[in-house]
Amino acid sequence: MNKITPFLFLFLLPTLASAQSCPCTEQFDWLRQKLALNYSGYRDKVTPQNQAEFDRHTAGFQAKIAQAQTDTACLRLMAEWARWFRDGHVQLYAKGGPDTDDPAAIRARYATWEKIALTEAEARVYLDQPGRDPVEGIYQIAGGNYRVALVRNTTPQRDFAAVILNADSVWWMPGQVKFELKQSEAGKFKARFFMRDHSERNPTASFSDGKLEFTELGPWYKQYPGTPNMPAKPQIFTLAQLDSQTLLLTVPTMNETVRLELDSLVNANSALLERTPNLIIDCRNNGGGSDITFYPLRPYVYSGNVKGYKGQIYSTEDNIQKYDRLRDSKDFPKKYRRYFAGMARKMRRNPGGYVGKCGETTQRFRKVKPFPKHVAILINGNCASSCEQFVYYAEQSNRVTLFGQNTAGIMDYGNLHNLDFPCGKFGLAYPTSRSCRVDIGKAIDGTGIPPDVRLNEKEKDWVSFAKEYLKSKTQ
Repeated sequence: MNKITPFLFLFLLPTLASAQSCPCTEQFDWLRQKLALNYSGYRDKVTPQNQAEFDRHTAGFQAKIAQAQTDTACLRLMAEWARWFRDGHVQLYAKGGPDTDDPAAIRARYATWEKIALTEAEARVYLDQPGRDPVEGIYQIAGGNYRVALVRNTTPQRDFAAVILNADSVWWMPGQVKFELKQSEAGKFKARFFMRDHSERNPTASFSDGKLEFTELGPWYKQYPGTPNMPAKPQIFTLAQLDSQTLLLTVPTMNETVRLELDSLVNANSALLERTPNLIIDCRNNGGGSDITFYPLRPYVYSGNVKGYKGQIYSTEDNIQKYDRLRDSKDFPKKYRRYFAGMARKMRRNPGGYVGKCGETTQRFRKVKPFPKHVAILINGNCASSCEQFVYYAEQSNRVTLFGQNTAGIMDYGNLHNLDFPCGKFGLAYPTSRSCRVDIGKAIDGTGIPPDVRLNEKEKDWVSFAKEYLKSKTQ
């Protein structure tokens, strides 16, 4: 193995951040108490049968957290502890501030963020050495000013660290660690990715052909070494005609902020959709967002009414505050604000219990298009939350076939509420509602929605497989 020269080795060591202003042990105690009190899935997750296991898990993290010396380490350890619940809706994040904050105040807020002293010139010297991993390099995000050097920097949690070379110099400064990768297999990684406000996401990532693709978050393009790779204009949703019988629609997110782009794409191609017999919808790596995003697809996917299950809201003082705030929000029409006010009243009458009656629901849907005749939906373990809700309804259609692998299994608990940690530097999001399907043995969390036709990594081209499958049904 080629050795790193001495000065390069020094700059690849993480810079120790300054000490925490709030003890991590106190933050951890608060987190445990709030989840035990408020999280709608807590009593399903922590049971008499696994209580001892949970206690051992917690005790192990208490010892680690007592040694945490930085806010970054504290947040990472608490997030790792919370993964025991296997609920992607239980989220911890670093607190940001509004865009109107003074730039100096924003920089001060993240002054203790992990840093690695590395300039672009130094990175190029390192990357020019033989033996560098193919994923290492200088990357840039399309349409943005983020530029990072991804270099090997091994800790128990990671194999590679992405160091900011250029950003906005307010929320992110040169030297700060923007994301890190832990290799799971050749070309595939588990990631810890920090958003603009430094809140943490945990996507998977894959590297090929000069592109580092993060589930939910999109691609970063390698600029050095090699020929710079950068698309002219990245598109979120795409529709392609594979042949005269088949269309391919990629839906990588259900994020509500971009829902109008999907709506516009569907409307602009309505004539094509209504005369093409087969449609493939690629929902792989769609991390969810809002159900309203997939509404334009329903006429082309559903074959009639769809059934579901009602949910219940868990009543605590913290959870009531959520509905009090929604009741007063001018962002919602009056009929919604009246609903929120009524829910808050019901919750106050039933502290420590679930509000709402269980039972099945039926969404009546009559706006069904005759084409496409057959729909294939590609799913994998990163189709989560609202992506799963789309799949859950779509699989009830007599023209839909699911291909791939089980979805993520993050759908039974929802309606997130956010609380600030006492320190003010971290935030907690957790579900306040619980689906009634849990009580009748139809829970999805932890297992996901299975496909009708199971595919694995040996099947390299899922799109071609689904296309030939649908062709056989139209012959």
